[in-house]
Amino acid sequence: MLLGVVNPAAWVLLSALLGSYVGVRRTYAADRAEQAERAREEEARHHVVQERMRIARELHDIVAHHLALANAQASTAAHLYRTHPDKAFEMLDSLATTTADALRELKATVGVLRQDTETDQGLAPAPGLGQLPDLTASYSAAGLDVGVTVSGPPQPLSPGADLAAFRIIQEALTNVTKHAATGHADVQLRYTAHSLSLTITNETAAGTPRAGAAEPGRGFGLMGMRERAQSAGGTLTAGPGPEGFQVSCTLPLQPTS
Repeated sequence: MLLGVVNPAAWVLLSALLGSYVGVRRTYAADRAEQAERAREEEARHHVVQERMRIARELHDIVAHHLALANAQASTAAHLYRTHPDKAFEMLDSLATTTADALRELKATVGVLRQDTETDQGLAPAPGLGQLPDLTASYSAAGLDVGVTVSGPPQPLSPGADLAAFRIIQEALTNVTKHAATGHADVQLRYTAHSLSLTITNETAAGTPRAGAAEPGRGFGLMGMRERAQSAGGTLTAGPGPEGFQVSCTLPLQPTS
């Protein structure tokens, strides 16, 4: 009986409105799904860029470190060849070790670019402060005397902070071998309950160039060290100090929330 009272034109209009509402809801749902898909794609691209930057930093640090050492060792061997051939051959043995270490680290780093279906067995673990004695010994073999002092009880670091600390020290010492007219550098580690402070200083004589002084803060090495510190939640400064060129860094022991 109600159907007979309602104007048939109203039913037509009601049906059209319901159809339009369903269409709008479907369009809205499709738009939301498309936006969600774009957001997922953007996040995936961001992760890819971040991973490429991380790998680029690793490759830069490995290549710069080992090439600087190899160049110093080769130059020293050539200088000693005529006057101290035995020492020259010792330096060449160190050069062979340096290049072998470089190849091993490069293989381990580039290995992360492999497909997920490939095994990760055989890849070397990321370096950290546990390898600091080996690192300083490699510079000593290249003619750079490195003094290391530790203040405060050593504290465990997160993997990211441990890697950042190692790479920052490595890059700072590499800069000393490339730019500083000195045969000595000091590395200071100061532990507190929540952070680790690093200070790397190379002594410079009056009138000699300081490491990084030509373009303070502009080199890729200094830029990379700052990025390393920031990626681990820390800070880094570099510049001339009272005792020479100084790199100072503070890293949290654990990631900040």
